[in-house]
Amino acid sequence: MDEKEQLIDICKQYVLPSDENVVIKEPYIPYIPHRWNRILVLAESQNLSSSNGDYVEILSEMSVEQRIQRLGSSSDYVGVYPWDDGSMKLAVEASLQVKALEVGVSNAVLWSQRGAKKENVNPDLNLQQLSSEVWSQLLPILNPQVVVCCGKIAQNVISKANWHGTVINFRLPAKNAMSRVSGMFNEADLLKRYPEVSLIVDENPSWLDGGYRQNKIFFACHAVSTQAKI
Repeated sequence: MDEKEQLIDICKQYVLPSDENVVIKEPYIPYIPHRWNRILVLAESQNLSSSNGDYVEILSEMSVEQRIQRLGSSSDYVGVYPWDDGSMKLAVEASLQVKALEVGVSNAVLWSQRGAKKENVNPDLNLQQLSSEVWSQLLPILNPQVVVCCGKIAQNVISKANWHGTVINFRLPAKNAMSRVSGMFNEADLLKRYPEVSLIVDENPSWLDGGYRQNKIFFACHAVSTQAKI
């Protein structure tokens, strides 16, 4: 059994009952590019609210194994929003000096929930704990050189997964949280003070498309600052 088959087999052991309060019952394996640099970046959980109903419908029509391998199954996106919108790509390239195309990507919590109005909600503590159990089996097989956790939930999940490798913690580039702070800064000044970010912005202008440009730049500056050697 090869590495990918082992990961899939682990996820199959954690398929939840149909009456569980989750949108999709299968957990999923990380997206790992063909040329992986052994860096794994984790956001928190997929947004499978009614606003993303088309994507949920696509998932519902997949087989169990396809849902487990959902990340990266489309040529247009990975399926981890803050990665797909460019926020995490920009931050990772600028702060770690690596190529985003060579980075593995996933969410820390491997299931998603909806609220009473079918809105996205933070996964409950039971799902976070269950995700820690899954990661405790996935990570020794993946054996990443570095795990980058974006957000407190991701940090808590991995901290409880008994992983003793290198972990880097960033804030989660959530729109509301970033917007409350990013507008206090001048974009040109940020790019001047953080040339690492300016360089990646110039090389990948499309990562700033789709709105929230200032948030993305501010988040990348945060990532560079946390990795600065004092």
